[in-house]
Amino acid sequence: MTFQTLDYIIAIAEEKSISKAADRLLLSQPALSRQLKRVEESLDTKLFAREQNEMHLTDAGKIYVNGARSIQNIYERALNDIRKLSQSGRHQITFIYNNILLPDFSTEILPDFRKLHPDIVLSTINGNASVAKDYLSNGMADLAVVATGEAGHSMLEFLPLREEELMLAIPENHSVIPDFEQHGADLSMLSGESFILNQHNSFFHSLEQNILAGLSFLPDILCEISDINASGNMVANGKGIAFLPRSAGGQLHGCRLFSLKPQVTFQIAIAYPKSNALTRPVRDLILLLLKSAETSLAF
Repeated sequence: MTFQTLDYIIAIAEEKSISKAADRLLLSQPALSRQLKRVEESLDTKLFAREQNEMHLTDAGKIYVNGARSIQNIYERALNDIRKLSQSGRHQITFIYNNILLPDFSTEILPDFRKLHPDIVLSTINGNASVAKDYLSNGMADLAVVATGEAGHSMLEFLPLREEELMLAIPENHSVIPDFEQHGADLSMLSGESFILNQHNSFFHSLEQNILAGLSFLPDILCEISDINASGNMVANGKGIAFLPRSAGGQLHGCRLFSLKPQVTFQIAIAYPKSNALTRPVRDLILLLLKSAETSLAF
């Protein structure tokens, strides 16, 4: 079995026709038919069934094509890694995270990783789960840290990292602070305030919508943005109020964070491609992330 054979079967599956697949592959129809026959004979099973002048995958064919595509993806990623290595002269790991969700990465995790692997270039991208999914599934990144609710993706594995709390963020000089400090956050006191929400269709946006649905007033939505850091800066500058992770508390000046009633929590997870065999440097980075999470929980 060769990579070329995999291409033949995938082409037939996608075109649902031997003649169309042959045109696409620049082969004659008899030649492609012979290739299919050889594969089916070697497997002692049919990969396709003809229905209404179209070639449809059998159950065995579906398994074969899924496996063939996985092999192609692994091969392409290997080629990309080799190209990156030859271009830079050093191996590179691409890691996607948000510094709000992982505040100690540059001060603790990165220096420890450099001690273990001084020859590895650790390229970081500040991005949300949508960016992480695209990069990981397309072989453009090796690892990411995301909110678990943003996780669902058939091509990715998720390793629980820690629990995080979503909190109410208001300007530090807001008039409700004394009352909130004494009695806890009361959203009913924020009628007339402008709300800064996360980007539509994001996991955080869905949490925010659940919170706002319980209000006794119609909230004024100032804007929806994808950058948690920008949301915090807008709150600090008195532009409105927002919902931010507890871990943002030590990084954003000019804001006060208060727990919601009832408390809203979510999980942070490490994400990586299912089909990738994790290299030693990537495994070590995962272990450092897990160790950091355990340390933060101890405090």
